[in-house]
Amino acid sequence: MKTVMIVDDQLGIRLLLEEIVKSEGYQVVSAENGKQALEKISMKKPDLLIVDFKLPIIDGHELLRQLEQQELQIPAILMSGMAEVAAEKIKDLKMVKEIFAKPFDIEHVRKQIHRLLDGKNS
Repeated sequence: MKTVMIVDDQLGIRLLLEEIVKSEGYQVVSAENGKQALEKISMKKPDLLIVDFKLPIIDGHELLRQLEQQELQIPAILMSGMAEVAAEKIKDLKMVKEIFAKPFDIEHVRKQIHRLLDGKNS
């Protein structure tokens, strides 16, 4: 079963995304910040990351940059309240396949998760 890691410091958003991921039949792992995410990824690499751009301790950009340095190419969706700013900052990162502006459309999230994990728009 494929696993999605959600990295967001806002509990409400984490819980909402966890419900979406579980309802689509995937396993879910969560982290509150980039440091916690790196620790969990070192134990078990997820199939997809959904990462908030603005995180405490290690932000989303730095988290993804460190993963790329370790050559852990995990497809990632980046979320941000300032999507244009985030897009400019992460343009050098190959892992980022999609950027969601917050607040995001749940149906769009669902479709992108399927596209990135299964290669289809269901």
